[in-house]
Amino acid sequence: MKYFLGSFIFIIFSIQGFANVNQKLADSAVVYFNEAQYQKTIDAYEKIIASGEESAALYYNLGNAYYKVKNIPLAIANYERAKTITPNDEDVLFNLRLAKTHTVDKIESLPVFFLNDWYNTLTGIFSTNLWAYFSVFAFIFSLCLLLMYFFSHSVQVKKMTFGAAAIFLLFSLVSMGASYNQKKLNYNRQFAIITNPSVNIKSSPDENSTSLFILHSGTKLQVLDQIQEWYKVKIENGETGWIKLEDVQKV
Repeated sequence: MKYFLGSFIFIIFSIQGFANVNQKLADSAVVYFNEAQYQKTIDAYEKIIASGEESAALYYNLGNAYYKVKNIPLAIANYERAKTITPNDEDVLFNLRLAKTHTVDKIESLPVFFLNDWYNTLTGIFSTNLWAYFSVFAFIFSLCLLLMYFFSHSVQVKKMTFGAAAIFLLFSLVSMGASYNQKKLNYNRQFAIITNPSVNIKSSPDENSTSLFILHSGTKLQVLDQIQEWYKVKIENGETGWIKLEDVQKV
C-alpha cells in the first residue's frame, strides 16, 4: 500500500512537473514571438508538442511562427491540425486561407452534394466529445421523462412528458450521429502536406514508375494507403498517385 501511494504521488508530481515545464515553454514562446525571435518560438512550441501536449491554440501559434519564417508548408500543416480540433475557428480558417495564397498549385475541388456539405458544417459546430456529451445527457433526460410518464396519473402530464421524451431521444440520436461524423472526418481520414519544393506523383510505389504529374510545397493530400516508404494519395480534384513519405508531413 505504501509503495502504491508513493508511486501515485510520484506520478502526480511528475505530471505537475511536465505541466510547469510546458507552461514555462509556452510563456517563453510568447515572449520570443513578440520579440520576432521566431525560430526560438518554433523550438519552444515543438518541445511542448513532443511532450505529448496538443491543442488548437498550440498548433495555431506554431503555424503563425512558421508563417513568419516563410515556411509555408509547415505553417499550413499546423493550421490544418488546429482546424481538425476546432473546425470553425475563424482565426485558424483565415490564416489557413492566407497561407494557401502562397502555394503554387491551384486545384479545384470536386463538387460536394449540398446536403453533405450542410451536414458536415452543422456537425462541425461542436467537437466530437461535446456532441457525445449532448447525446448522453439528452438520452438520460429522455429516460427521466419516460419515468414521469409511467408514474404520473395526470393525462396532461403524460402527454407533455411523452412528447418531450421523444424530442430529447431524437436529439440524442442526432447528437450521436454528429459525434460519429466528426470523428470520421477528423480522425479516420488522414491528410498530409507536401514539404518539398516540387515532387513527382508516381503511378505506383516505385521510383522508376511513370510520373503522373508534379505538385509543389503546401499542397494538401488525402492519404489513402501506405506501402513501405510510399503513400498512396488523392488530391482535391480526385486524381490519385504515389508519393514518398519523406516529401510530406502528416497532418
